[in-house]
Amino acid sequence: MQTFLRFHLYLVSLVIVFSSCDAFNTKVPSSEIKKATQWSSKDQFPSFPECEGMNGDELIACFSTVVSENVEAYLSAQELQANTPIETTIEVKLLVDKAGMITLDSFDDPDGIASLVTDFEAYLNEAIAGLPQAEPAVKTNVGTSVNVALKLPITIVAQPEE
Repeated sequence: MQTFLRFHLYLVSLVIVFSSCDAFNTKVPSSEIKKATQWSSKDQFPSFPECEGMNGDELIACFSTVVSENVEAYLSAQELQANTPIETTIEVKLLVDKAGMITLDSFDDPDGIASLVTDFEAYLNEAIAGLPQAEPAVKTNVGTSVNVALKLPITIVAQPEE
């Protein structure tokens, strides 16, 4: 009986030693992770129903056009006002999440548009929030939806305040 207990104690000790060993550590080299997560031409860019059947640059152009036209139409309908007439293009950084929801991350404002146009940032956020939900981007080598950050040009037109 003592031999039986010793054997089990020895066996349990071995299991504890081996389970804490680095031999079971399955680290993936960072170079492989970087390679697997880089965007490739085979990956699916976010899309809208209007862009169905398009691929590559044609899909990117369609997606960009839908976003730009919707945002610019919304901003135009708001009749933006500023101290002086403004017609310029800004670059907005958008996030398309795994569910296809689009949000404003930031925007480049080299001409200080946000300070010149009354309530500009609030209008821009409303315009982005009003976009239709997109089909999310898909990383095809792992077959899962992914978050994507995009930069798109948006034309801003504002008239002098009356």
